[in-house]
Amino acid sequence: MAALIFASGCYPEPPFAPDFPVGEVEGYKPIYGTDDQVNLAFVGARPLVHPGKIYVVSTYLLINEKYQGIHVFDNSDPSHPRALGFLQLAGNTEMAVRNNVLYADHLTDLVALDVSDWNNIHELSRLKQEHWAQQVPPREGRYFECPDSNQGIVIGWEMTTLNNPKCFR
Repeated sequence: MAALIFASGCYPEPPFAPDFPVGEVEGYKPIYGTDDQVNLAFVGARPLVHPGKIYVVSTYLLINEKYQGIHVFDNSDPSHPRALGFLQLAGNTEMAVRNNVLYADHLTDLVALDVSDWNNIHELSRLKQEHWAQQVPPREGRYFECPDSNQGIVIGWEMTTLNNPKCFR
């Protein structure tokens, strides 16, 4: 009886990668950053397409555009927020602000930006990480389209229907 109780606490190993080809399946497709997207820059305002997290600091409203960067709004009149511009941060999903320093992910790095003047943003520091982490999708047990370095740097992943993917994690 003790062996039965002990064995019931064990979990089976996850399934091995299936044989290929598999036909049409749900899986992850890499999102590639172009050279102009990879550079950090404050550019003109643009429409929200895939909004993510929202952050309020002082009179500013910051809205993440998933894997692209941060929309910046003057929110001094909350009934009429005014778009100031877009902070281009390829791969961005996270942000925090303290003492006029914006901390955000850019590609696989963590950057600290001086935002005391939104028209003159400059990088204070960068904690560099290796790019290998972006080369695999965020969840295990899924098919994915193998990254192709000729298409650029992987800045994120999107779930979609894949046709005969060659990679599985």
